[in-house]
Amino acid sequence: MNSRCHILALTLAVACATASVQPAHACGEVMYRMGGALRYQAFATRHPADILLYGGNGTAEVDGRDRKGFMQGLERAGHHVSVAATPSELDEALARQRFDIIIVQTGDLPAVGPAIAAASAPPAMIPVLGTGDPATLREEYPQAIAANAGFNRVLKSIERTMESRGS
Repeated sequence: MNSRCHILALTLAVACATASVQPAHACGEVMYRMGGALRYQAFATRHPADILLYGGNGTAEVDGRDRKGFMQGLERAGHHVSVAATPSELDEALARQRFDIIIVQTGDLPAVGPAIAAASAPPAMIPVLGTGDPATLREEYPQAIAANAGFNRVLKSIERTMESRGS
């Protein structure tokens, strides 16, 4: 760590000690609540997941990232990522490997449902919601991600899903 990092760490420690602030933990990083603000930056997961991205090229376009950038971000955070573009690839992937989570566009949900039902260990689904998707999808899938969500929101949704699965 350079001296600038040491000074920042010392400043945060003093501020927290004088303000009786408790640290909050998320995705392997420590955050501090100071006033009403909370900054969240996730770099490493506490719950690595085997994730399957399903659908055409638009599946992973969250936060303006293309599929390759989205996959790289998930892998940098500590997740293992695979891709299936067609229903037959989805069936093969689910037969070959156990996945914790499938990230899918809402338009592809009807194709994914039967494949998940047939899987021996069904993965959780995190749909990527478009602007015209009904609010009932949010109720059915509490960790759904808006297509314009930031990447940290994606990582938080994955963390919460893994925690709810007991992983």
